[in-house]
Amino acid sequence: MLKPLALRHLAQNRDADPGAVARRILDTFAEAAGLDRERVHRWAQFHLVQTAFHGRRHGFRVARGGPALDLLTQYADRLAQALTARLVL
Repeated sequence: MLKPLALRHLAQNRDADPGAVARRILDTFAEAAGLDRERVHRWAQFHLVQTAFHGRRHGFRVARGGPALDLLTQYADRLAQALTARLVL
């Protein structure tokens, strides 16, 4: 459910900050599902950290190594940091 929503937002907001787009997607999801917004953000941040860790150890299906793996791992790290910054404020 989140994947089509995320792809649509990213396609519409190509120049936007990925962290802001991710927060907007999570806020929309939390509101539609009737969930606590901050808890959804923490859940997503946990999964981003877990994804980056898995990528470092095993790679991703689309990138097992090299610059593509580094790029995907850095992207997951940046999104996790963006969600963390929101929780601290």
